[in-house]
Amino acid sequence: MANKASENVKYYTNPNGPIIGTVSRNIIEKDGLYFKDIDGSGELKPFDDWRLSAEERADSYVKELTLEEKIGQLFISDWRSGKKAKDPAKLDESGLLDNGELHETNIFGKQHLPGTDTLLKDWWARHFILRENLDPEYLTDFLNQLQAVAEECGHFVPVQAASNSRNENGEVVFGMNDASGIFATWPGTLGIAAAIKGDSIKIADQFADCVKREWNATGLRKGYMYMADVVSDPRWQRTFGTFGEDPDLICEIFEHIIPRIQGSKEGVTTDGVAMTVKHFPGGGARENGFDPHYSMGQWNVYQTENSLEKYHLPAFQVAVDQNAASIMPYYAKPSKEKSAVQTYKGEELELQPYGFAFNKVLINGLLRKKMGFKGYINSDSGIVHNMDWGCSITHIEIQRKQSKSLQRKRTGTMQEMHTVRVLYY
Repeated sequence: MANKASENVKYYTNPNGPIIGTVSRNIIEKDGLYFKDIDGSGELKPFDDWRLSAEERADSYVKELTLEEKIGQLFISDWRSGKKAKDPAKLDESGLLDNGELHETNIFGKQHLPGTDTLLKDWWARHFILRENLDPEYLTDFLNQLQAVAEECGHFVPVQAASNSRNENGEVVFGMNDASGIFATWPGTLGIAAAIKGDSIKIADQFADCVKREWNATGLRKGYMYMADVVSDPRWQRTFGTFGEDPDLICEIFEHIIPRIQGSKEGVTTDGVAMTVKHFPGGGARENGFDPHYSMGQWNVYQTENSLEKYHLPAFQVAVDQNAASIMPYYAKPSKEKSAVQTYKGEELELQPYGFAFNKVLINGLLRKKMGFKGYINSDSGIVHNMDWGCSITHIEIQRKQSKSLQRKRTGTMQEMHTVRVLYY
């Protein structure tokens, strides 16, 4: 078995600057400093220069990337390590990466994905959801191996692995809380909220510091966490992942944990972990407690006048104000017929019956323009082909029928990746 990437990383220390790590990518030396040769040209270009701002470097690099490379970064999909390989013969030389194809069905629908090398080098995917409960050492080696493969591509863009929360005690449930008992384990989020109620907000600070430290150490830099949802129906199966039913307490918790996990109030720092706060505009407004992973739970119902603004939106406003990297909309769609009048700052909200991820009124109109969100929208898994509530009979279904033959021809291409990372209107 070949050496792991973790055993072949070379580090270059810049005085008063970042430490540059590489396995196979060349390093450029200039002015007594080290820079990673991101495009393999051997020349120091603006996107190589860590002295420039992230915005300047991104603006420069996006001009170099091909259309296919840009499209690949819009998607995020489940991925698995070598430990989950069904065919050991399909492991890479390190034994950490699975190069076999994946064909399976789960609550998000059918998945048909190629091996890791193909996904990284041909599909140019760079965003993955990790659902395995791996020990920290193996997890670090696995993530380093992904970065090493990404370095072999003509244009280098690092891999970003995302995960649902991993530091709370509880039953492991696929797609909701995928790991527990490996990282430092705290009570579930309901228990954390109860402890804060009984003691002080310092518990939230300690919890957030622990999360940031452990995730950053292993290379996990994006979390699908935490739920800003207010519990308004105890029958809802996601209640266990919330901080409870008190909007004021939830707001206070998010005021503390977002800057501590991300690294600052201004956004994600170099040693921070990007947070995806969910599930906008609040998943607790359940009809009969049903969950929108399933068709019977596709409606959000606001039976009390202005309950959306009073109970469900405040914690999301805190997430906006604390510059959360991204926000995840819920699968559900609002029911105007079953809801009382809902307003925002005195103006009535239009409750169009489209899933929140597709709902232009609530995403662009409310979240972005009125609440001021400047980050990106990260849809939930299965949103484009399985849980597209309110859209499957309209434009999406029409597109499916019109492109039925095209889809058959394109089996095994990027359309199989089941989560859209960014939605544009």
